[in-house]
Amino acid sequence: MRRFPTERLYMSEITQPNWKNKALGMLLIQFTAYALLIAATAIPSPGPLPAIPLIISALVLSQFVLFWPFRGTTLDRAATLVFGVVSLIFVVVPFPSGKAPADQSTPDGNALPWYSWALAVGLLLVVLVILSFARQMARENRSHLIRALSHATTSGVAAIAVAGWCFLPNLGALLLRDSLVGTVTIVVMVALALALAVASTLWVRDADPDPTIRHPWIGTGLLPVMLMGVTIAAATLLLTRILA
Repeated sequence: MRRFPTERLYMSEITQPNWKNKALGMLLIQFTAYALLIAATAIPSPGPLPAIPLIISALVLSQFVLFWPFRGTTLDRAATLVFGVVSLIFVVVPFPSGKAPADQSTPDGNALPWYSWALAVGLLLVVLVILSFARQMARENRSHLIRALSHATTSGVAAIAVAGWCFLPNLGALLLRDSLVGTVTIVVMVALALALAVASTLWVRDADPDPTIRHPWIGTGLLPVMLMGVTIAAATLLLTRILA
């Protein structure tokens, strides 16, 4: 049966050809990113700042924007980069938090970095949602509105989340304080990472990337890694409270 050009275009937009071949490379990129972020914790950083994890997280963010796996304009990609950079800045710049809970404070009364960062993330997520809606409402042609909104929001959330990897050295120190809690935490996090890896093989199959982006499956592979940054920070915050 003959297909009209518009039908062929539509079909090419919803499913990537040869996705099985891309899935293996995508998982390899994913594993490499995990390895780099974990290895960064073993390299001592000069001073109290997590310099090496910050550099690796920034590198992952830049590669995600370069191989962006979504639809959108240059402005959407720039916004993703800005949200990610601001999130990384708040790893080292304290967010105005007022008086923090006792178990989330340093001996001199300042908020612990992951608690401060979590507050900043809450604000960034609110700003992201508002700007994403405003951006779509400002479009003259609002075709594919749900797709555009979900792509912009997902990329922004991932960009914000990747900074959570900077707290992995702190999480590692907490895991060593209690073997049972540490084991349970590791099992849960590995299970979540594996679930996201399985999900990413479906994402790369059903992806709808910008046709001008080369190798968007690389961005798809980095997406679960970036999202796992939230679990790193959340586990650090939770264990600080449990083991206080």
